[in-house]
Amino acid sequence: MNIHTKQIEMTGNRPGILRKTMKVSVIEGAFAQMYMSLSGPGSVFITRFAVLLHASPIHFGLLSAIGQLSQVFQPLGAIITRKSESRKGMVLLFALSGRILTLLIGVIPFLLSGFNAMAVFLSLFFVSTALQAVAGNAWIAWISDSVPLRFRGRFFSVRSRYLLVIGLVTGLSAGAFIDWYERTGFSFLPADWMRSLSGAGYADLLSQGFLILFLLAAIIGVIGILILRQQPEHPKELESESIRTMLSQPLRDRNFLRLLGFTAWWMLAIGVGSPFWQPFMIQKLNLSIMAIQIYGLISTSASLMVLKKWGRFIDRFGNKTAMGIAIILGGFNPLIWVAASPGHYWMLYCEALTSGIMWAGAGIVAVNFVLAIAPPKQRQIYSGLYGAVSGLSMMITMILSGSLLPYVATLKVGSFEPEQVLFAVTGLLRWSALIPLIWIYDARSPGLGTVVIYFRQYSKVRMTHLADRMMRSLPFNNKARME
Repeated sequence: MNIHTKQIEMTGNRPGILRKTMKVSVIEGAFAQMYMSLSGPGSVFITRFAVLLHASPIHFGLLSAIGQLSQVFQPLGAIITRKSESRKGMVLLFALSGRILTLLIGVIPFLLSGFNAMAVFLSLFFVSTALQAVAGNAWIAWISDSVPLRFRGRFFSVRSRYLLVIGLVTGLSAGAFIDWYERTGFSFLPADWMRSLSGAGYADLLSQGFLILFLLAAIIGVIGILILRQQPEHPKELESESIRTMLSQPLRDRNFLRLLGFTAWWMLAIGVGSPFWQPFMIQKLNLSIMAIQIYGLISTSASLMVLKKWGRFIDRFGNKTAMGIAIILGGFNPLIWVAASPGHYWMLYCEALTSGIMWAGAGIVAVNFVLAIAPPKQRQIYSGLYGAVSGLSMMITMILSGSLLPYVATLKVGSFEPEQVLFAVTGLLRWSALIPLIWIYDARSPGLGTVVIYFRQYSKVRMTHLADRMMRSLPFNNKARME
C-alpha cells in the first residue's frame, strides 16, 4: 500500500517508519479480517453454527448482543495502559487470548447438547470478543498516533479496501467448503468414533466441518498476532491522573457528549431486528451459505468501489456530512427486505449494492469521528467510552428484538414475517438519527446544503466537458479541423 511521499513528509515522522507502520497494518489487518470473517461477531458461520445448535430467537438476540456488549470493556484498554509507555504488549496479549478461545468453540458439538451447548457457546464467544475489544481500543490509539489526522480518512479507506477483498475471498471460500461438507457427507473421523460421539451432542458431519473451520480461524488469528509484533510503536506519554479523572474528563466535553448522544440513538436504531438478518436468510428464505456469500460479494464489491471516494469526501467535507448521507441511505435498505419471500428475493441483491455503499462510509466515520473530536493525548479513553456507549446501546435493542419477536409473530401483520416487521421499524428509526447528528459540531463539515450545491455545480461542469468532447468528436468538426 502506498501513500504519496508528500503526505508522508507532512506527518513529521521518518518516512521509513511510517511506511512500515502502514505496510504491517495492512498485512496484519488481512489476517485479522480473515479471522473475523470466519469466527467474529456478525460472521455468517457463527450464525450457521448457532442454527446447528438449535438456537431460539432469544439466543440469536443474545448472540448478536454479545458482539456489542463486549465493546463496553473498551475503556479497560485505556485504564490498563495509562501507566505504561507502550500499548503493544497489552494488545498482543489480549488479542491472542481472545483468538485462541475460538478453538474451544469448534469442540462444543462433540461434547454437549441442548441448553448446555448454547450456554457454553455464548459464554466462550462473549469472553473471546470482550478480550479482543480491550485490545482493539489500545490498537486504535496505537495506530492513530502513527497516522496524522489530515489524511487519516484516506488511510483507513485504503486499508479497508484491502481488508474487504480479503474478507470477501475468505467468506466465499469458507462458504463453499461448508456447503460442500454438508452436501457430500464426507467424514474425517472413523465411523465408530462418530457413533460414540453422536450420543453426546450434535456431532454430525456438519459439526466436523465447523471444527475444521474454527481451527483454521484460530491459526490464522495467531499468525496475525505474530505479524502485529513487527508494527512500530511511538512511545506514549505516561498518564498521571487517577482513573476517575481519566474517565470524567471526556464527559465534561460538551461536543463529545453530543457525539455520544448521537451514537446511542443511531446504534439503538440499528439494533432493532439486527440479530435476524442472517437467520432470516437461512431459515425463512432457505438460502445456502454460498447464496449468502454472493450477497456479501455484491455488498463488498460496492464498498470497494466507493471506499476511496468516501475517504476523500470525509477529508474534504468532514465526518458529520458523510454520516448524514450514510443515514439517509441506511434508512432505505431495511425497507427492501420487507418485500422478500422464499423464491422471490432478487431485490436483496440490489439492496446489497446500496448497503455496501452506505456501510463503507459509515464504517470509516465510526473510526474517524471520535478521533477527530478527541484531544490527541486522550484519544484512547475517548475511543473507549465511545465504543462502550455504542455497544451498550445496540445491545439493548438487540436483546429486545429477540424477546419481542415471538410477540410480533402473533400480530400477523399482513403476510409479512415477524422479522420483516422489525426490519421496517429499524429503517424508520435510522432516519430519526439525523436529529441528534445536527447537534454535533464538526469544524470541517459545511452542511448537507453546501455539499448539494457543490455536487450540483460539479455535475454541471462534468456535463459541460462531456458535451464539449462530444461536439469535438462530431464528423463536421473533424472536417473543419482538417480544412
